[in-house]
Amino acid sequence: MIKNIALIIITSILISCYGTKHIQADEYILKKNNIIINNETSTTRIKNISKQEINTIIKQKPNKKILGLIPFHLWIYNLSDPNKKNWSHSYLRKIGEKPHVLNLELMDKSLNQIKAYFENNGYFTATVNTQIEYQKNKANVNYIIETGQSYNIKNINYTTILDQNIYELINQKHTKYALQKGDIFTYDAVNNERSEIEKLLQNNGYYKFSKDLIYVVADSTINNLIELEFKLKTNNIDSTVYKQFYTKQIFIHLNNDLNTPNDTIIQNGYHFIIQKSQKRQLNLDIISELIKIKKHLLYSKEDAENTYKNLANLLFFKKILIEFKETESINNLDCNIYLETPTKMYYSIEAEVKRSADEGNLGVSSYLQFGNNNLIRGAENLNGKIRLSLENRQTDIENDENIFNTREIFYEVGLRVPKLIIPKIINYKIKNRFQMNTNFIFSFAKRQRPDFSSNIITQKAGYNWKNSNKTQHQLNIIELSFSDIGKINSFIQNELNENPYLSEQFEDKFIPATNYIFTFNNQKIYRISNYTYLKAKAELSGNMLFMIAPIVNLNQNENGHYMIFNNPFSQYLRIDIDMRRYLMFSKDNMLIMRGFFGMGYSYNNSDELPIQKQFFSGGVNSIRAWEAFGLGPGSITRTSLNNYSTGDIKLEFNTEYRFPLFNNIKSALFIDGGNIWSVKNDPREGSIFKINDFMSELAIGIGSGLRYDFDFFVIRLDIAVPLRNPSLPTNQRWIKNPLNQKFRYNLAIGYPF
Repeated sequence: MIKNIALIIITSILISCYGTKHIQADEYILKKNNIIINNETSTTRIKNISKQEINTIIKQKPNKKILGLIPFHLWIYNLSDPNKKNWSHSYLRKIGEKPHVLNLELMDKSLNQIKAYFENNGYFTATVNTQIEYQKNKANVNYIIETGQSYNIKNINYTTILDQNIYELINQKHTKYALQKGDIFTYDAVNNERSEIEKLLQNNGYYKFSKDLIYVVADSTINNLIELEFKLKTNNIDSTVYKQFYTKQIFIHLNNDLNTPNDTIIQNGYHFIIQKSQKRQLNLDIISELIKIKKHLLYSKEDAENTYKNLANLLFFKKILIEFKETESINNLDCNIYLETPTKMYYSIEAEVKRSADEGNLGVSSYLQFGNNNLIRGAENLNGKIRLSLENRQTDIENDENIFNTREIFYEVGLRVPKLIIPKIINYKIKNRFQMNTNFIFSFAKRQRPDFSSNIITQKAGYNWKNSNKTQHQLNIIELSFSDIGKINSFIQNELNENPYLSEQFEDKFIPATNYIFTFNNQKIYRISNYTYLKAKAELSGNMLFMIAPIVNLNQNENGHYMIFNNPFSQYLRIDIDMRRYLMFSKDNMLIMRGFFGMGYSYNNSDELPIQKQFFSGGVNSIRAWEAFGLGPGSITRTSLNNYSTGDIKLEFNTEYRFPLFNNIKSALFIDGGNIWSVKNDPREGSIFKINDFMSELAIGIGSGLRYDFDFFVIRLDIAVPLRNPSLPTNQRWIKNPLNQKFRYNLAIGYPF
């Protein structure tokens, strides 16, 4: 019944998108804006011109559409009766979107804005006209643009800058990357050049200099060529704006309060002004090392910005403010840095509920985080985490009457030290290049399932650093893990007896690993623009131990594997890459494409990857039409409810379109695909990755979701069904009627990616 209603609703949306009962007979709904440049006879891209930017200039847009096809919000609005004012009809009009009726005045304003856009980009003779195509009560607007010829730069002259010091500085150090001879002349390019000169001078002592002091003379010549001259304003200008300033003293104010007695401490050349009661709360050397502003040197805006970034990367101060003030001495500045520290102790609590409809699995989890952000007066962050997860899983185990038969408790204690703990000679060479932290982490996880239990102890020591606003790095020099596989039920034991491939996965393991993680994210937080996220990880384990094992005469087990702490150590290579592209149409309207590839390969001292290093698929953040660990490997057929599938290779792709519904309720349509595979030794038919077969073994799921945005977190409900099931016979893998399949409900906190 529900599925039939869903079909009726979708059909109604498609056939009644452009209802006209809310418009007058002589009005037309704007259906589409078309941008036609130079009759589009040439496929060559026009320099500096983007149709996407032109589209943002146009004042009137068609009604919002889901996936660019379905004007859902207009349909909601059209459900109301325009002659009725009661609550239900008023509410439909409130949450919907009224028809965007063609507005000729806005069209004319758009025409003028587009013409100005072309002029700003060097096409001063461009012409813009409009043409309207009417279809019943709908209208398409064509913006027809003829660019004409662009104006190009013939010469760029800085010799007209009369101040000799400034001219020499520009001539010696300025890269002039913004403008080059032969470039199209645009106002934006000229302004960028002024900004670059401002940046250059402000980083070389010119504290008061501004790009507003630069003016440009542009003379056109024959053949649409431009002669540019850069000059400085001199009339009614304070002469000190063209003077270089030096930093005289640097004062660092820590939690200053006018009503509290303060003391001044001079350390490493800096004046620390601290409340008497807080003298011993912070190691001042930590702050000194992060400040790039130096006494008696030329003022540099870049040094001030790097100081701010370094202090912010410390993740300790609640407020940071850097100010410069002129002194009585000529051309000297005092620098004041105001720092406010947060409460020393902190904590947070989260909870999550998930439900799987077809297996009847119910899960809940709670998460507690607490810590101390100044453990030993050096802004060291001691952070603790405790997570408790409970789940009810249907199994074939008799007399299992527990409400939650799967339990996991996870403890973690981490210490982040805001400096490098490495040999001094290495530290000296790199300490001024990046803001780096040293991390120590200890964790313990205890998991008990109906079919088996495990305990995992992990210790990490390594570094993380950022060398730009977009990239960060993490290097774990050593990551030691010990896994203790506890009680195994008869079902798993029978599987192990029949499939030797699985036996090593369920052995106790010692894992001595080293890994490196690279993250790239060019998202601009306060700007709606497309961005890319990339996270790549490479991990090696056991190589060093394997090299020294014969030298130190380590014991070997019956399989010839070297032992340490009475357990074989793992040796493998593992890599994974997670890449995402976010196409932002508006703040709440976006298309996300994600791809994931992971592969692990064991060798020498290991026949298989340890189970905690293998990949799995399915679940709330993966292929949502399957439960976690419930998909693959390959095309093997399920014979039991004890789903715990892992593999050596994982391939996954997701596409999700997110859009607002009404108020804080948002929605999404998505398609997920992928699978996992074994690399070697797995005798189960269809589980091994084969280059010629893997495409036919990809699982595909589709679904939709609702999300409620509380501003500080999001509750998400995703409903998904399989569209292609690789465990079915080859000619039956595409599901003819997905709506007849069992829905899987995924309830979680936060977005999947």
